[in-house]
Amino acid sequence: MNLQSFLFLFFLNSICFTAQILDVKIIGNKNTKDEIILREINHPYPAEFDSSMAKEDRNRIYNLGLFSTVDIQLIDSFYTVTLVETFRFFPIPIADYNESKGWSYGGGIAFLNFNGKNQKLIFGGIGGEETTYFLDFNDPWIAGDHVSLSGNIYQFHTQSPVYSYQYKESGINIGSGFYKKDIHKFNFLLGLETASIDTAGSKNLDLNYPYEIFSDYQYIRGEFGYVFDQRDIYLDPTSGKKVTFYFRPKISMDTSENYYRFQFGYSKYYKLSKNYLNPVFSVYSKLHVQFSKALPIFEYKYLGGEDFVRGYSPLPEENDSEVSHLIEGFNIIYQSFQLQHTLFEKRDYSGVELGIDMVYFGDFGISANKISSFRLRETLIGFGFGFRFFASGAGVIGIDFGFNPYGQKFLHLSDSN
Repeated sequence: MNLQSFLFLFFLNSICFTAQILDVKIIGNKNTKDEIILREINHPYPAEFDSSMAKEDRNRIYNLGLFSTVDIQLIDSFYTVTLVETFRFFPIPIADYNESKGWSYGGGIAFLNFNGKNQKLIFGGIGGEETTYFLDFNDPWIAGDHVSLSGNIYQFHTQSPVYSYQYKESGINIGSGFYKKDIHKFNFLLGLETASIDTAGSKNLDLNYPYEIFSDYQYIRGEFGYVFDQRDIYLDPTSGKKVTFYFRPKISMDTSENYYRFQFGYSKYYKLSKNYLNPVFSVYSKLHVQFSKALPIFEYKYLGGEDFVRGYSPLPEENDSEVSHLIEGFNIIYQSFQLQHTLFEKRDYSGVELGIDMVYFGDFGISANKISSFRLRETLIGFGFGFRFFASGAGVIGIDFGFNPYGQKFLHLSDSN
């Protein structure tokens, strides 16, 4: 073997050697236990470094919501995971805005990485237009393949802005779930729920509501959910799709009727460019249907507002007279198209990731009391633009300016929580 061949083989062996992973090194997890991070890593070792698998591992770790920065590199034959933890626990000043009612204020304490195992413990309350007290616990992975455990206790009180009755609800729930091959997610819930209605001073109930109104409702509540999730990032997806299906029965324990809710959702994300402004086009569809001999009045859904067609109010009387009667219904079909791009790129500021995106949207929706009553000619169309404010741990805050063909405009506030 001549010297030139020897040098070539030596150089080739050196490249192969440096591309080999011998072990994993985790840096920066002061509170989060190693096991929480290691179970999200699918890259084999010892093995040759695969950048695409490293990217998938990075996204899974980032999706935990515990870190403002996640970086994975091959350094000195170590699969090196470098992390910056976001805040672990903090007091929550709560300001909740409901478009049909107004503002509610309160506070709570959130332990986002309770016990260092990604468990979440949140308790608190709000008052104002809505009064709520709650205690929530969630452990997303206690055993097996993402076998989870969750539970919550709550009490809720408000006044209906449409019919002016007082509504009070309280409940206790316990739930669990599991994954299958990462992208198939199943969850289950069982609980007890009580609700009461005070109709003193109510208006228009006899004219608009087709069923008998009871003062008290008691239910055994169930839930079965299936999620098919191929998104790369949960908080701010740039590619992939998500399909959701939920069946939520409520079995009456008194004289009111049972009722059953089905919800279907579909979202798809397309990354249009990796360079200028990082634009992402998304499609979102939602079907919300309910069945009962007599649905309770508090299960009316309202097509306008942040949850459905932006550019309309959830209060029927605040919309143009041509469409005000199309806002209220027990069932909804909804379709949205949205273009989103970077305005200020997300950056890490001492453990808190902050950034701002801009969005442009077009929304379409139909509501009806019965499925057989859906009419395409009664479709509401809304459009507009808005902003998305990102903060690790706190989620996404949305501000949208919605318009409709009748010359009206509305401001919509939303959050990912």
